[in-house]
Amino acid sequence: MSNKSHIALRIQNVIFSVLFVVIIGLLAWLGKTYHKGFDATQTQRNSLSQTTQELLKRIDKPILLTAYVPDDAVVHTNLRQLIDKYKKYNDNIKLEIINPDLDPARAKQDGIEYSGQLLVKLGENSEKVNSVDEQTMLDVLQRLSRTEPRLVVFVEGHNERTPYSDKSTGMSDLAKVMEQKGFLLQPHNILRTQSLPQNASFVVLAAPQKEFLEGEVKIIAEYLRQGGNLLWLHEPGSLHGLDNIEQQLGLEMNEGTLLDANTALQEMLGIQHPAAIAIIDYGPSALTTKLAAHTLFPFATPIERDESIKSRDPENGPKVGGWQYQPLLTTLPTSWMESGDIQGNVKFDDDADKPGPLDIAMAMTRDVDLSDEASPSETADDEKEAKQAMQNKQIKEQRVLVVGDSDFMLNSYIGQGSNLELASNIFNWLSVDDDLLSIKAKVAPGTSLNLSTAGRIGLAVLWLGLPLLLLLIGTLRWHKRRKR
Repeated sequence: MSNKSHIALRIQNVIFSVLFVVIIGLLAWLGKTYHKGFDATQTQRNSLSQTTQELLKRIDKPILLTAYVPDDAVVHTNLRQLIDKYKKYNDNIKLEIINPDLDPARAKQDGIEYSGQLLVKLGENSEKVNSVDEQTMLDVLQRLSRTEPRLVVFVEGHNERTPYSDKSTGMSDLAKVMEQKGFLLQPHNILRTQSLPQNASFVVLAAPQKEFLEGEVKIIAEYLRQGGNLLWLHEPGSLHGLDNIEQQLGLEMNEGTLLDANTALQEMLGIQHPAAIAIIDYGPSALTTKLAAHTLFPFATPIERDESIKSRDPENGPKVGGWQYQPLLTTLPTSWMESGDIQGNVKFDDDADKPGPLDIAMAMTRDVDLSDEASPSETADDEKEAKQAMQNKQIKEQRVLVVGDSDFMLNSYIGQGSNLELASNIFNWLSVDDDLLSIKAKVAPGTSLNLSTAGRIGLAVLWLGLPLLLLLIGTLRWHKRRKR
């Protein structure tokens, strides 16, 4: 090679080295500035759910997270990586890590009780949590994103289900979860106030067992006429004086009890009584589409639309009009409504009983005009005034849900299947918080192993036998070598 070739080769090597260093530097800068990843797990369990993503995108206020943890590099790294999943959908999230032992005054000011707690602040609202899992973060962001608590009024005075009773027939477990989601449950006796709170998100009639007075029924009927939302939990049997409300809603409330002859399904779900109805298929309603498991309704009754009732003037009788009906929670074809007593070996009677499938719940919506002005036809002299009157109308969507069972919300059944998720969906739907309908935390498949008795015995034999077999082989080989 000539000197000229050597010089050209050196120049090429220098250029290559410079370009190599520049490329490495650019790759390092790109890796630090831009982050791109994908979740290869089967159920995307390492990613945030679509509901959480939408909630994060909808929040337009700064989210400040203050973690009170010790000075541990591994803990800090894991915490930042976890919060980064939330930052992907809301870049207005800031994380601050403080050692409570080094700054006890700050910890005391934020109400931190022990190391490991996290303070979540959204706008002027704040709350401390003990975990950063998705369900906990979703719940706290739901609560903080609400401008004020959702008031839920439980009518009392007629042996209704009580929201704060810790007995098996109470709803304290449900009340605890709903309060964590930003609801305020309040028992209310109509006789004491002669009214229903106007600021209630919805009113609950939780399976009354005593007769309502005529005056109480009128107050409930007026509440509905003014556009109030209602949750009516009805058990098989009498309406206890609420017949007028039944007609006002255009429903037929049955007195019989639902039974199901599907013994194979009952055995699979561990159901001991044919009156415990399991719902395993759900319709397109937002109340049920996200339910991941069955729901259980003990001693329920069907809820149907009464086609025979026609609209009447409120002064002469209940008025039914404008309602949109959506049946929910349909039973299996093997079910029926038993009109007689549930004793002994009960069988379907073609003459007296009603065959399935039947609907346990009815969701109802309609538009209600809340404006005080008269209608355009009464006040408008020309087209311009009529148009202005229409613009001044205050239209609200009224929501009513009637369920032929209250047991699914009780302490003894709220943990069954997706009962808690359904109850949470009902509360959010009646509060018109459709974008906050609950989700179930993702569970990775294959994380549990269910073995039969024979399988467990075989696994135990293998677990104990394999080491013994290896020990025996080793001993025989050792003994054989000693004889040589």
